[in-house]
Formats: sequence, structure tokens, C-alpha cells
Amino acid sequence: MIAAALLAVSIGHAAAPAAPTFQELMDPNLFPGPQRGMRVESAQQDEHVIRIMTTGAEVVIEPGGGVIRFTQRIGHRRPVAALTLDRAMDGGRLTHSGPGLARVTFDRPKITLRVNGDSLVMLHLHEPLVLKVERAIEPAWSDSFGANHLIVDEWGGFGLYCSKTHLDDRFDAFNEVVATYPLAADDVLWVGVCPPRPYDWDRSLRDHVVWHWSNTLGYPPDDDLRSWKAHGNIVLLQSEVMLWKDWNLDFVPRLGAEEFARVRKTIHDLGMRFIVYASPYYFLKGTPIENKAMNSFDHFDVTGFPPGWPTGENMELFMTAITRVMREHQPDGLYFDGQYTDNPAALYALARRTRALLGEEGVLEWHSTGALGPAKCYLPQADAYVDFILRGEGEGKRYEDFDYMRFFISGYNVSNGIGVVCNNGPPGMTSGLVRDALRANARFHTIANWLGDPNAMKAVREYRAALTPDLRRIVDEQVDARQTQVAVKVAAARAEAQTLRDEPTWGRAVRTVDFKTMPDAKPFVSAKNDRPFSIVDGRLRIHAHAHTHAYLQLPLGVRAGGLVVKVRQGTDGGMSWGPAVMVRWPGGAGLRIGTRSDGLLQMDTMGRQLCGGAHDPKQWVWLRARWLKTRGVVERSHDGQSYERIWTFGHNGAFNAPAAELLIGKVPYNGEPIDHSEPGPVGECGFEFVNVYGD
Repeated sequence: MIAAALLAVSIGHAAAPAAPTFQELMDPNLFPGPQRGMRVESAQQDEHVIRIMTTGAEVVIEPGGGVIRFTQRIGHRRPVAALTLDRAMDGGRLTHSGPGLARVTFDRPKITLRVNGDSLVMLHLHEPLVLKVERAIEPAWSDSFGANHLIVDEWGGFGLYCSKTHLDDRFDAFNEVVATYPLAADDVLWVGVCPPRPYDWDRSLRDHVVWHWSNTLGYPPDDDLRSWKAHGNIVLLQSEVMLWKDWNLDFVPRLGAEEFARVRKTIHDLGMRFIVYASPYYFLKGTPIENKAMNSFDHFDVTGFPPGWPTGENMELFMTAITRVMREHQPDGLYFDGQYTDNPAALYALARRTRALLGEEGVLEWHSTGALGPAKCYLPQADAYVDFILRGEGEGKRYEDFDYMRFFISGYNVSNGIGVVCNNGPPGMTSGLVRDALRANARFHTIANWLGDPNAMKAVREYRAALTPDLRRIVDEQVDARQTQVAVKVAAARAEAQTLRDEPTWGRAVRTVDFKTMPDAKPFVSAKNDRPFSIVDGRLRIHAHAHTHAYLQLPLGVRAGGLVVKVRQGTDGGMSWGPAVMVRWPGGAGLRIGTRSDGLLQMDTMGRQLCGGAHDPKQWVWLRARWLKTRGVVERSHDGQSYERIWTFGHNGAFNAPAAELLIGKVPYNGEPIDHSEPGPVGECGFEFVNVYGD
């Protein structure tokens, strides 16, 4: 609780609300004690090395070589990564050594290192340095959000998280040096060793959640609550709008404190516990979009849910609200519908502060289908403070991707929270899904509406019957068997990489847009731009404000393997709103390539934005993207004949389905029809053609 109070002071007394930062979390007064059984077991310094042992990791600092080595301790003891500075370290001092954290400072180069009990290592630079991270495991699965990456195999792995989210770190999970971080003074890099704590097998077999949601009633009658006793020992009351009067701004029981107390008493009398909805992501009080708050389902078919706030500037207001909920209404825990998806520092602080509020026995669940950005990268050291992690909402098509189920939803041997399949939509509860989820060591909640569905309940019974003590042996045998195949899997991925080094063998384009006439497309145009599109000399010209959107949407409906665009920046002042093309797939995955007014090229994919290369805004440039089963490349040409590679990227199979649409024009970085708060000056850019090729 001391840590939470200190963080509140650092945020709440600022001139304006500010989100937690990587730099603030270096303070040894923040989160000084251990939580959830994750501890610093020892910290020792001698003339050659500094050795710090946590529950999940051994961290060895070798000052003379400028190297920090990371060893996994849980499940299988083995090295997982090494971080190398561009010079040796000198003048090292172990300044703090306790069960919650260890802290080391160096005079040359001037850096501070903090190691938390959850095996999160925080490196704060006080002068510019180049850091290289080398992997010691084969990457069975990885994903990225900007300069944040998670690299794991069946037994564990490591994550990298940087205070400069959009730094070009040349990440490639298949290189021995997976990332190179050219950092400035005051930048911070985190390395997290996985898993940070053991998996709670007993709880994963014992605890069963009955999940209630309704758009008409947030407080189930006693008879319903009593009927759930046979199906679980924890009740999740999610009905956000019907549970609270002002769910986006505060958490006041919609039907009054007495009705809330009635539900609490009934559940507790049954020997069950219950958790209630609260969302840091959709908590809009104190944000610039507070006026987007909704308080009923009236006109919901038009307005839908409001946008969320992903960076945590209003965390103090949210913590005040949920502290009052816990004190006045006394649920047994909380369910967080979305977290701070764009700020790993805020996400980590949220997890630790909430755990301090609930205590070690309080129940915390968070729904985290959108983990970090729109990508499938996540922060295991935050998830480790959570009991249940619900993922996969609206992603039913991806349940067939075992890697998605295994590494993103389950998280077994990664965060070791209890990963739960969010199957509240298609395909529902089926025998096949039960089989696949258990193979990945994921779990299910029982949705209250299923109790009257014989088919769903048949699958529920099959699932519950499999939750025996023997499941651990079965799962671990399968894990070990898959681990023996990781090298084969990685070799196939490397073969893809080799294919991508060769020139494509495309046939005819499956979709050509040549702008001899205006294409039959749906326009998306900012209100700030008046008739931005025209055809001039067989080219598309766009006349618009720099930081606004003006693009065309064309349906695709084909399996795509690449695209080529000829584009010119011209006088357009846009950067993240510069001229670009984007292919999007069902479910939201997308690839965007284009130019910027600062003379750089840009790509956005899987929640990651990269800027690099170079172009002359006055000249036409050819950009080419192509991809195979798991990875792809982006290339640039000055003549449409000879191409040079700019980036390599992974997509984890998200590009293998038929592509849904093609966007051409001033497409924002995320492909959505939004503007920057400052529209910028008017300028012009152009497109000569876009070709989409089959896979």
C-alpha cells in the first residue's frame, strides 16, 4: 500500500494528470515489497559479477564485459537472453537488496538497474548507449507492439519493453541479436524473464467462474444465483451499463446499495465469491473524451460503446473509484474490461496497485484481448498479478490457430496466470474447442446463458470432467513433445525468410488500381477536407490537410501475398497521415506502407509502427510488401525494377485468410477514419497505381 500511495503522489500532484512512466517506476520507494509470492531471493556482489536471484530468474551482471545475462529458473533452468552494452561497466554498487527489489548503479556508463521480484529487470540510462539483446532460445512464437517484444517457446522465454515505443530497433526474432536499441539519456529498457511465477495448478482445477452479462438486468434474482451454485464457486457480474449508473465515470450501483448488498449476501451465503465489472480502459473521467461517456443502451445500435483511453493519465481517478467500490460494497474482487493498451508502464503499475488494493486473496480478472496495442504482444510481468486473463473475444476464427490459443490465450509458462478463452460469441462452447483449449492449457468460464443450452452444457461437462490432477501430466508431456519440434518449426520460418530474400514469382495481379478513371470505391474524408480527390494525367491526386484522413476503400475478398504501390509525397505535410496503402483482413489485422513528409518511409503492422529508409518527397517511389505464412518484408525501389529491403516483419498467420479490403490515400497509421488534433497545412500527394498479388 505504501507503493500505491507514493505513486498517487507522483501522479496526483503533478500540474496536469500524467500517466505512469518507465522512469517513475525506477523509484525504489514504488512497489518495494513482494507480491503474489514473487520475491528477490538474494542479491550478491563480488569483484567480478553481481548476481541477483528472483523467483523466476537469475540475473548476472558482468561489468567487465558490459553484459547482463538472464537465466530462467521455473520449470527448466536455462539461459534465455543476454543484453550487451556498447562499453564495459565500472563503479557498480548494490544500493538496495530486499525481498521486493534489488537495485544497482554504475558510474561509467551512468546507469541504474532495478530487478523486481517478478523477474522484471529495468535498465535506466543516464547517458546515450546502444544496447543489443541476444536470444538463447529458439523463437517458437513472438509478437511485437512497437519496440516492445515477447519471444517464447513451450518452456518460457523473455520480453523486451522500451520507453521509446516507436524506436526502430531492427527487431527480428530469428536473428541471434533480436533487437538493437540506440537509446538516449533517460531512456529505459525492460527485460522480463518468463515465467515469473509457477502456474497455480490447484486453483486452475478448483475455481470455476459463472459469467453473467445482460443488457437489461445487472442484479440477478436470488433464484438464479442459487441455481449457479452447482456450476461454479465464483460469480462474475459483468453487466457494465446495468450494474453501475455511470460506468464510464464512476461505479455507483444502478439499483442502489441495498440491491447490491442483497446480491452480495445471497452469493456469500451460498459459500461463493463474486467479482464485479470495472474498466480502466473505458473509465473516461478526467480524459479529453469524457463527453463520450454513455449511460444506457438507448440508441446503442447507432453509437455503440464509447472509445477507450489507452494510456492511463487518469489512473488516479480510476483507483479512487475502485477503492470506494471495494470499501463500500465489498465484492471479493474486480473484473477489468480492457487495460492501458498503449503504455506498458501504466499497465504494470495498474496490476501492482490493484493487487495491493485487493490483497493477496482478492480475485482479479482482466479481459485482455487487446493486450498491447492491436498486437498480440503482452506483458507477462503485469499478468502475473492477475488470477484470470480472458482473451480471444471476437476472435473465434483464430481459435483454430494453435499458437494463438497456446501462447496468447493460455499463457502457460509465459505469465502463468490462468488463461481463459473468451468464447462469448461464435463458435460458442463445443467439444472441439474444449479439446484444443485443454491441449493449450487454457480454461473456460461458464456463461450463465449456457445453462439452458443442452449442446453447450454437454461440452461444459466434457471440459469439467477433464479437470483432474492428471491433467498436469498430460499437458506437460504435450508441452515437452512440442518443444522437441521447435527447431523444426523455426527452420521452416527461416526457410520463409530465405524465400523472401529472392525476387517474387508473382503472376498477374489479382487486383489492379491504375487511376485512368476514379475507381469505384467508398471514400473516407475528414470534414476538414473539401473534395480532396481528383484524377490528373492518369494519377490520383489528393489535396488535403496534412494530419487528416482522405482515402478510398476498395473491397478485396482474395487471398493476397503482396502489393506494389507507386506513390509521391509531394507537398503533403503528413507523417502518420502521409500517403499510404493498407491491406486489411477480417478481425482487424492490417499492413500499411507509405511515405512521410520528413523524408522517411513508414510501415504499420500488428500494432507496430516503423519509420526508416529515405525518399525524396518530390520524386515518385515504388514500395513493395510481400508475405508468406508467418513473415514478410517491405522493400523500396527508385525505378520499379531493383528493390532494396527496408523491413522484415512477422504476422503470426494473421495474413493467411482472404484479405477484406484495400485502402488508398491519406490512410492514418491505424487505418481508421480519424484526424490528428492539429490538421496542419494543406498539401498534395499522388498515386500512380496499386497492384495486389495473390499468395
